[in-house]
Amino acid sequence: MAAQPAETEEYGIRLGPIKILKDVKPINILTLFFASFFGIAVMSYMNSGQPLIFGAILNIPENEFGRLAGKLTFYHEIIVIIAIAPIGALSDRIGRRPLYMAAFLLLGVGHFLYPLAESEEQLLLYRMIFAVGTASASAMLAAVANDYPVESSRAKMIAATMLFNAFGMVLLTIWFKSSPEWYQNMGYDIETSVKYTRWTVSGCCWLVAVAVIFGLKKGAPAQVTKREGFLATLKVGVSQARKPRIALCYAAAVVSRGDLAVLSTFFTTWLFLEGRDMGMTATDAMAKGLFFYVVVQAAALVAAPFIGIMLDRIDRVIGLIVAMILAGAGYLSLAFVADPLGTQMYFAAVLIGIGEIAANLSSLSLVGKEAPIKGRGSVIGMFSLFGAIGILLVAKIGGGLFDDVSRIGPFILVGFANFVVMLLAIIVLKLYPDTDHVKRTEAPV
Repeated sequence: MAAQPAETEEYGIRLGPIKILKDVKPINILTLFFASFFGIAVMSYMNSGQPLIFGAILNIPENEFGRLAGKLTFYHEIIVIIAIAPIGALSDRIGRRPLYMAAFLLLGVGHFLYPLAESEEQLLLYRMIFAVGTASASAMLAAVANDYPVESSRAKMIAATMLFNAFGMVLLTIWFKSSPEWYQNMGYDIETSVKYTRWTVSGCCWLVAVAVIFGLKKGAPAQVTKREGFLATLKVGVSQARKPRIALCYAAAVVSRGDLAVLSTFFTTWLFLEGRDMGMTATDAMAKGLFFYVVVQAAALVAAPFIGIMLDRIDRVIGLIVAMILAGAGYLSLAFVADPLGTQMYFAAVLIGIGEIAANLSSLSLVGKEAPIKGRGSVIGMFSLFGAIGILLVAKIGGGLFDDVSRIGPFILVGFANFVVMLLAIIVLKLYPDTDHVKRTEAPV
């Protein structure tokens, strides 16, 4: 259970219904939202925009796109798995700011180098640099979003950050997807246009790095005068897995992050290849794929506030159950879409967007509630590590399914995985109820 019940926490400023802890300043919140706006978009574009790298720069055959995408994501996640738990534990000692800044610096370097690759080996090397940035950015976003609110506003606060994630995904993806064509219209060839697009994304990353180091709250939560050793801090995340509800969080991380990975790695690649099969140019096919990716994120944007409000009013394990049902149904619905670029895809994309945001919001708010305040970074680092394992499994298994079985194979895989976590959550709900939630709901008004 959480180390500190919501009723004992004092708040300072309010953002509508969201109560913020007393020592958090408005600039800290604004900086978090600014980083959230750019963060997921610049990380996701690494995968969603890479068909143009494969084709226009490396001249890789299109029937090998799925396997290469899966390979890159697989080794990316190996690096994330190695780095993310230590990063989370380190943030409990030195604070979130320097690690969040370093994250965006590395993301920018990765994007800058990616279109300069002359071989698959170089592409993989540059992806490794990007992977370290991803590990730090993912852990720090989750940690900071859980650091700032009081417990009774935790899900709403995370929903607010995800709202900015979704705004960024919609607006920045529209910008990024149109940039190659815009540069081509200025007279550049497609290879140069792809490079300039990636370097534009790099500039965004470095801008956020500057904002983060000046705008986030200094220090780490619940620091004491005598700091514990690094290994002792790291051990917190491991030892907390003995608690069934935190163990459920770790299982949910595998699937919820796998959901994100299957979208960023295979969704636009699938639609890109469908467009190419229909005779579209590479840039038109890429734009069409990214268009439906924007539809997914727009649906997530609309759904996030309602899901956040719901999660703060119910046992968050119940929220996780509902989220897994929505996400599972969304991904499995792709099996019934006859024309991936037709009108049926709008309905599937909306359902996927709602399920995606529900799965990630419910799992993040649950781990934030259950983790102890001192050592939260370590627990969230472990949560992110399990998420990386989920992404790795999707990449390893999904790449083969995509190329050798069916292009919708990876989506069917994660659809069923969501329903497995739903069953685990039902078991935890029955055997380990949230007594803190019961006390709050039964307390006199």
